[in-house]
Amino acid sequence: MLDQSSQWYKLQYPECFVNEEQRMMQKLWADFADKEIMPVRDKIDDDVTHKEIIEPILKKACVDLGFQKVVIPEEYGGLASGPISSVTHALRQEQVCRADYGIAMASGCTNWALGPAYAAYRSPEPEIKAWGKGIFDKFAPMFVGNELRIGCFNMSEPESATDIENLRNEGRTVQTRAKLIGDEWVINGSKMWATNSGIADINCVVCNIDPKLGIDAFTLIYVPEPWPGVSHGKFEVKCGVQSDRNTSTFFDDVRVPKEWGLQGPVAWRFFANNLCTSYVANGGNGLGVLQGAFETLLEYTGQRVAGGKAVRDHLSSAMIIGEIASVLNVFRSALLELAHQYDHPEIYGARNTRYMEAKASSIHAFIWESATELIAKGMVLMGGNGYVRENHYEKYYRDVAIGEMVQGGLQQNYFGACRAFYDLDYSSFGPGKLQLPRKES
Repeated sequence: MLDQSSQWYKLQYPECFVNEEQRMMQKLWADFADKEIMPVRDKIDDDVTHKEIIEPILKKACVDLGFQKVVIPEEYGGLASGPISSVTHALRQEQVCRADYGIAMASGCTNWALGPAYAAYRSPEPEIKAWGKGIFDKFAPMFVGNELRIGCFNMSEPESATDIENLRNEGRTVQTRAKLIGDEWVINGSKMWATNSGIADINCVVCNIDPKLGIDAFTLIYVPEPWPGVSHGKFEVKCGVQSDRNTSTFFDDVRVPKEWGLQGPVAWRFFANNLCTSYVANGGNGLGVLQGAFETLLEYTGQRVAGGKAVRDHLSSAMIIGEIASVLNVFRSALLELAHQYDHPEIYGARNTRYMEAKASSIHAFIWESATELIAKGMVLMGGNGYVRENHYEKYYRDVAIGEMVQGGLQQNYFGACRAFYDLDYSSFGPGKLQLPRKES
């Protein structure tokens, strides 16, 4: 339970980063997690169809609490009236992910998919704003109604995977092709691993007209579903995070109106901004996974007796519990500071600058790598009961392994951190690497 009156809370979430409105939102999501997710978290991964447990929870989060309207402008009946607060988003992701990583991902990625359209809508440039307005004119009504709606930022591919998330490649590894024929975009290619793929009502599809041209040919296109030419493979069965759907998506001569796509440096800017935004969102997820594991561990070791006293009262156990508490303290401070800096670009610069990217990627990598190691240490204190589904800890143990691979993986994150200090080249192209793509005729 989140006790906002305690001294510990005030130290963890200081007023210099978290205002009163944000505290109210944090409490809203903390109570939601405790009431709606915690009682069934040991059953979520067995809900194969998602109909019994997962979809009802998502509906309560996205419709009843309005999360699917967060990046829909007020003019369309949404909740967005200005810049989206990164601090609020980090607080929300931590609290929901404390109960279930997949629910946090599935709900959060709907807003991620709509992010480029919202960024365009807020642009002072008339042509760019018109693109965002066109997207919301067409698709906003479905997200402000009483039905659960899902968005998918469809990016990764079977051939290149995280190379697409490497901004050094400037979109040249994107294999999904878009061609502008008359008044229509025609899309061919395939995607893989995107959150919400196969269940989304709308996809923001990452494409390239000609990879030789890199950023100039980079394209973002919105494609609703169901839609002619769009199909999917089977849903992946993973070691954890089952409430986050992943499947292959195939685009076979998919035709959509010209006005649903945006090409060139502006599209690339929105893409880069979206990637950098997720450092805070998934950093909040990592914080939540470790916090949930910590709470489970603390409760269990307080009730379990060994050698005549509670397990956590043994000094060897207290060393592990204290280490997790210490790292959570560092995690939270670093993430809130980063989110605060994201929210004040007038002071700290845009989130997709070299130095901001370096800071964000280093914090993200440290959170997930450390969380994986610490949850494994905690399993030693849980003993055999840690591996039993109804005791909850094994869920965090499985989920955290997947979180390490999000946002390009740990290696790419640490490479990005290096760029604060020297010009590390970790693109896919250059001497001894892939050749630059040839220009298509």
